[in-house]
Amino acid sequence: MNTFVYTYQIRPGHVATGKVKALSATHAKSYLKKRKITVLSLKSDKVSFLEFLFSEKQVKSEDIVAFSQLFASCIKSGLTVKDALTLLSKQVDSKLLKKRLADIMTDIESGQLLSMAFQKHTDIFPPFYPMLIKGGEASGDLGNTLDYIGQYLERIQNLKKELIGIFMYPAIVFTVGMILMSVILSFVAPTFKKVFIQSKSSLPILTKLLFVMSDLFFHFKWAIALVLSVTTMAGVIYYRTPSGKRTIQRQFISIPLIGKVIQETLLLRFLKGFEILLNNGVPILEALKVIEEGTHFLPLSDIIVEMRRDISKGLPLSGPLIEAKKMIPPMISYSLTMGEKSGDLGATLSRLSQFVDREITFSMKRLASRLDPILTVCLGIIVLFIALAIYLPIFDMMGKVR
Repeated sequence: MNTFVYTYQIRPGHVATGKVKALSATHAKSYLKKRKITVLSLKSDKVSFLEFLFSEKQVKSEDIVAFSQLFASCIKSGLTVKDALTLLSKQVDSKLLKKRLADIMTDIESGQLLSMAFQKHTDIFPPFYPMLIKGGEASGDLGNTLDYIGQYLERIQNLKKELIGIFMYPAIVFTVGMILMSVILSFVAPTFKKVFIQSKSSLPILTKLLFVMSDLFFHFKWAIALVLSVTTMAGVIYYRTPSGKRTIQRQFISIPLIGKVIQETLLLRFLKGFEILLNNGVPILEALKVIEEGTHFLPLSDIIVEMRRDISKGLPLSGPLIEAKKMIPPMISYSLTMGEKSGDLGATLSRLSQFVDREITFSMKRLASRLDPILTVCLGIIVLFIALAIYLPIFDMMGKVR
């Protein structure tokens, strides 16, 4: 089956676009004619090589958040699903998202459920999206379900922006510092070395150390670059293996200051996603499966797999959480145990996600307040080392002249 894009006239002066699946253009025109649609133009939906080369490969998370919130507003205001998607397809900026919405509308027109239509596009939408829409369709409360999704995605997006904002300044300072250090070792230090050698005066240890570093960098910079490149490539290849990725990711949560923020961010995504799915009527096993598919942090994914295995055997879901003390704080695991025993797991997840959300806010403020002093001290040590290494011999030479 091929997909064809067609334009047709709704009423005088108003033209719309749609999609239809058919074996050929002739079959597509025949099908549309039977539906009494006056086709103005019809073309294949196949993408040329240049279009594929320069087309969007992914939809920005901001666009998905905005779409979810607007979709919820449209449904709540009384628009039908088709009318809401038609309206939103004209407002979104992403060409890829426009194309996917057109595909979704085509599937809906052919009689598919909205959740089934979204199921085909989990490469740009979160994995839990179709499952939650299915729950909203079953409960008849699609608008509130979409609103819930929009709020969750917005919080995760804001969290990413906050993390990027915290690390942006240190990353810029570190990059500029490395560039300046390279310039000093390549050009400044060799110039002073010639002057100090001609003076035939004894050099301090710091100055000798700076000149050794300069010689190594100047004469072996390509070898150093090659070693760094090979090491980086080997690390990337190792990280792409399941065992390597699992080992490296385990070390992330052990990093001082940063590790706690990473751990709490992962916990929030897990708890909030689990809460959304359970509170919208998704069975626990299916909910855990969806969360597992959307979790790229393998140590947490392994815990979710064990939870699914225990539940399928009739055991409590909190067992693997209690055992994974490095990843899951005891307070979280024991709270889930109590929630499971009381039959109020959804409300427990809501309270825990709110608690972890507040903890992340405090952890980020603490991280931001400590990163700047640490960065300042490190830069101060480097500047002091270079200044002493260069100025101590100069002061010594000036003393001898006097």
